[in-house]
Amino acid sequence: RPDAFTLQDVYDTSCARTGVAEIAPALYHTTRMRELAPSDEAATAAAAAGLFEHICQHMVSPSLLADDVRRHTASPMDYWLYRENFSFQVAVSIALTYIIASAQRTPAKLAISRASGNISLAELVPMQATPGLIHSAEPVPFRLTPAIQAFVTELGLEGILPFAVHKVVQRLAEREHLLRDFLDLYVRDELIHMPSVRALAAVNPAALAEMCDRNVKLIVHRAAQLAEILPPKDVQDKELSPMQPLIHLMAQAVAPANLAQMDYVWMPWL
Repeated sequence: RPDAFTLQDVYDTSCARTGVAEIAPALYHTTRMRELAPSDEAATAAAAAGLFEHICQHMVSPSLLADDVRRHTASPMDYWLYRENFSFQVAVSIALTYIIASAQRTPAKLAISRASGNISLAELVPMQATPGLIHSAEPVPFRLTPAIQAFVTELGLEGILPFAVHKVVQRLAEREHLLRDFLDLYVRDELIHMPSVRALAAVNPAALAEMCDRNVKLIVHRAAQLAEILPPKDVQDKELSPMQPLIHLMAQAVAPANLAQMDYVWMPWL
């Protein structure tokens, strides 16, 4: 889209304006990890968390996206309306990418309309953890990085996002038979792209059908997880949110310790 920009564009523009090399955070991360040389998994995680915090505080401001949008909006009201629409769009992005396990959501794959805040998702394809299994093993369930968090604000994180994600998935769950009919075709097409799966299907079509059915059930399960509402008794007795399963996933997505484990190519600080 000619009027669209990506998170990567926002970052590159900021680097050009400040004179900082785009690759500086990644170089800092890899160099310091090599110097620290953590001895075990726990030490590696602690070192990564410390480096992530440093990058967010001193190298990549969480307000990059908010500042960029503010410069391109005519008034505070326009900014507010843009942010509101963007927040709903992020909710749809969260629902879709989590349900189909579309991982590796790098900044360049999220295009934002300059005029409206609508989001277009590039390369929205499921991740196969192993051939024939649609599943993401990334430390975070979806992209909800500091720049997005800062723009939608704490109010959006606690209000608009969970509510909108729930509504999107609820509508899908209401017509589960239609969802399954679509997923049967979608999942088969995605699985068959893997050479090993294609070879298996050639000699054993029944195995491919079973594989498709298993993955459709996994996707429907993830959708149900986002749409789940806890019983009122659990909400009252345990002092939980009615949408606690979704809130838990969002907490995983924004946790610095989890973001710090993402590959630097994913740019978790942006």
